[in-house]
Amino acid sequence: MKKRALALALAGAMTASLTACGTYQNSGTETTKAAETTTGAAGETTAAGETASEGEVSQDFTMAYNGIVTLNPIMSQSSNDVNVFYLTQIQLVRYYGDEVQCDAAETYDVNDDCTVYTFHLRDGLKWSDGVDLTAKDFEYAAYCLLAPEMGSPAANSWYAIKNAKQFNNGEVTDWSEVGVKALDDKTLEITMDHPLNTFDKTIAVKGLYPLRQDFVEKVGSDKLGSSVDTMLYSGPYTITDWVLDSSMELKKNDLYWDAKDSFPTENLHFVEVDDANTKVAMFENGEIDAIEQVSSQYFDHLSDYLYSYTGGGFMWLWFNQKGTSEETSKLISNQNFRQALSYGFNRNATVAAVNRMHKPSNRQVDSNFVGPNGGKFVDEYPVNSVPLDGDVEQAKAYLAKAMEELGYSDVSELPQLSLVTWDASEQKLLLETIIDQWKQNLGLTNIQLNQYVIGTAIGSFYDLSYDIFCITWETDVLPTDVMESMMTGGECNYGIWSDPEYDKLVEQAVLEIDPVKQAELTSQAEQIFLDDAGIVPIFENSNTSAVQSYVEGFQMTAINSGYQFNHLVVRK
Repeated sequence: MKKRALALALAGAMTASLTACGTYQNSGTETTKAAETTTGAAGETTAAGETASEGEVSQDFTMAYNGIVTLNPIMSQSSNDVNVFYLTQIQLVRYYGDEVQCDAAETYDVNDDCTVYTFHLRDGLKWSDGVDLTAKDFEYAAYCLLAPEMGSPAANSWYAIKNAKQFNNGEVTDWSEVGVKALDDKTLEITMDHPLNTFDKTIAVKGLYPLRQDFVEKVGSDKLGSSVDTMLYSGPYTITDWVLDSSMELKKNDLYWDAKDSFPTENLHFVEVDDANTKVAMFENGEIDAIEQVSSQYFDHLSDYLYSYTGGGFMWLWFNQKGTSEETSKLISNQNFRQALSYGFNRNATVAAVNRMHKPSNRQVDSNFVGPNGGKFVDEYPVNSVPLDGDVEQAKAYLAKAMEELGYSDVSELPQLSLVTWDASEQKLLLETIIDQWKQNLGLTNIQLNQYVIGTAIGSFYDLSYDIFCITWETDVLPTDVMESMMTGGECNYGIWSDPEYDKLVEQAVLEIDPVKQAELTSQAEQIFLDDAGIVPIFENSNTSAVQSYVEGFQMTAINSGYQFNHLVVRK
């Protein structure tokens, strides 16, 4: 499962580029062949299994998938859920690959100062029960996400909308004051709280899936999406059968506006298989056509069938400067000590030993983000950061300075630190590899690894009962999104780190709509973040699937969560 904020699996959501204001239109989906390459750990491109061009077309596709958490769009935070929503719910605009394409909206306009987005819906949109789908259904979806009584954990994703935050926290009680309005059945107007030239990408990533008020009130918002009978569909597929933690059956929805020209495979069969060996055996026996996520131990064995992408989230070490005791707080609060740990291990060697598809990282910004000049942001705006191979001598210098500042004469005097993560074998290997390097390179023996079941681990993160925590953070839509969450009082900053200059730069970057100026402010803020080492990057996530050679058009990307099976064809 991967939540919007704290992610315990791989894949992600981010944007491809900054956009200018104007008018956008798209006549429909453009046939695009799925990638025939995989992205390796260092971002290079490597050959994948060849795509079959002959064979009888099958109307069935079977995949061992990662399962879902909930199919209630109001309560969902998991990208696993979003993968399925991509198939079952229409969006105003949606990603395919790295492009935003119109879906329910035939066109949309953005005013000159990027504060008002107006979406013009297509003619003839239908729900799966044949009822007309209108702009009011999108407005009601926004209401459900923001109404405090609904309790949506995803409400803050929409705070860029005028008065959305105030309505959600109760400061504003009149919905008419919130910047979401169905002007008529085919026109939806969304007004921003501040100029924002990327809100179309936010919608493409976050969804804003329509909800019909009469249906939600009939089944109850708390029961919505809990079974096949408590769901209504508007996207390319409907769910005909679903057994939680077991299987899901989907059938093509002929009422979807683009049913004739997209999503050609009639039936999708998803099975949840916990055992990695069993999944591989089913793949080799031809029982399944794809494995959504392959364990790294099978990369060589299935090398001819791998489909991989990098990005969408980072694995980070989080330093709790409040500590689990006064003694550990003083140690963790020392910047030189944190830098000693950051410089004291080799990211390249560590990642190669754990999962070679991951990408070693020393940045706060995802390498997939595009800069204002069309290249990668990380290339257009380089920073000074820890070498990916580490620097043991520099780490020793940082440690010596930290011990002098704290009054320690020997590393044996340092207090024990608790490094917490969840109970996955890959996490164990990752952190034991890092701890071993700290021991060999710096003589540190005071860091204890503690692994807990996911729920307990996440609880430890929220209540700050750790000294160091290792967990993934999604990179979201823009570089400023993850930076904003790290600000003082930010979404994931529970008092573990604070820098007034960082906060100031991020606030300015969020409000800036000039791409170059925004990038410059973002780069300055990133440098402060890395210099302080309050949170230390290890690698960018990856996801590796296995796809049979007779399958064409299999696509999942780091740009956005979703089973992007727009042109999926099975030729057996």
